[in-house]
Amino acid sequence: MKLQVKLVLYNAISKAIIILAIGALLPLLIEKVVYNHIDKRLLARLDKTIRIVEKGGLNEIALDEECSFDSYNIFKEEFLSITPLPRLPVDFGKVHIENSERLIENEKVRHRVLSRAFIFDNQLYKVAIGEGLSAVDQLNLTIRRFTLWMLVAVVLLSIFLDLSFARFLLRPFNKIVNEKLKDARHPSTFNPKKISTNTYEFAQLDKSINEMMQQIKETFEMEREFIMNVSHELLTPVSILRNRIENMISDPSLSHEVVDKMVESQKTLARLTKVVKSLLYISKIENEQYVRNESAAIEQLLAEVLEELDEWFDSKGITVVNEWKGSFIFTTCNKPLIHTLLFNILSNAIKYNVNNGKIFITGEKTEKNFILRIRDTGTGIASDQIPFIFDRFKRFRPSDEMSYGLGLPIVKTIAEFHKIEIQTESEKNIGTTFILLFPISRS
Repeated sequence: MKLQVKLVLYNAISKAIIILAIGALLPLLIEKVVYNHIDKRLLARLDKTIRIVEKGGLNEIALDEECSFDSYNIFKEEFLSITPLPRLPVDFGKVHIENSERLIENEKVRHRVLSRAFIFDNQLYKVAIGEGLSAVDQLNLTIRRFTLWMLVAVVLLSIFLDLSFARFLLRPFNKIVNEKLKDARHPSTFNPKKISTNTYEFAQLDKSINEMMQQIKETFEMEREFIMNVSHELLTPVSILRNRIENMISDPSLSHEVVDKMVESQKTLARLTKVVKSLLYISKIENEQYVRNESAAIEQLLAEVLEELDEWFDSKGITVVNEWKGSFIFTTCNKPLIHTLLFNILSNAIKYNVNNGKIFITGEKTEKNFILRIRDTGTGIASDQIPFIFDRFKRFRPSDEMSYGLGLPIVKTIAEFHKIEIQTESEKNIGTTFILLFPISRS
């Protein structure tokens, strides 16, 4: 998930939580304030009612044990009730306030009810004064609805504004990623141009990346020069030694034992020459000393490689099963390098295959890639070794004197140079599959 999306989601969620908290607490606070206000009014009405009764203001009503008095306004929101009590309550003289439902004209109405027992004309009565709560309930419902709509509106507006602000804020960072790091496969392709920004952290990041890439570029140049110089310095004396050994072998006075040792020395020098040339080859590819301005028909190129290896196939009795589907032309590539890539993979499949084994080759085109699979029925590779098969000088078959671990590193280097993804599947004593995902040009 992108950083700006995370920032937007965080802001939206945090604001939603705050609004929900306010929406949950606000009705409670309003309810408490309203109840306090209603209670004060009810107390004032209670005092007034008691004074009226004591002055005989209700003489038209016979307040005795069999009579009671009830009065409601037309909206059923207020009422006054005076009823006789059979005995003196324990909490006589105390005021009680509670919410209750009363049945008024077959309709249940919620009221805030204040009640108190009193004595009039030596008779015990209970006065209850109520005020309707429908207005409070309606207010709470309105607040909850308003909070919900406010929540939706604020979250949507917050996402829009935060996304715009995050894009503006992270614009320098996105430039660093997209213009400097995204396609910088090699230090030589890195763009050291300073990114314009007034954000201190992004400016420091840009400066640090520029300095780091400059150091990496210098290191790459030193490595390239070192490998090339060492390679040339090694190849010259090796060639001289090989020529001298060849001249010495032609001397008829040498014994067979000495000649055999010299022949082995020649083989060792040949392997050393191959390793040095492979290192030089990898160095040139990594430093992009090859151009990618050709197109290659992969099926045709593969047929040429198979023809070159035909004698080796016959010597081990290996059968090639070609299951090619469709055709594919790989554009913007270096044809000789692709040839070497296929040659090394197939050589590896032959070298570590069993006698009379098989090699299966399949090619198919998908929406994004052309997928080439090369599967052998050989000895296979242990699962814990697969992540390291492309490492230089990593030998997994120590008994194989010819293996110096550079065939597959060359494959990996060529693949990365052409942005070809390589996947490897293998199982001991079953075989190995190399999967090449060639990118399809959209031009």
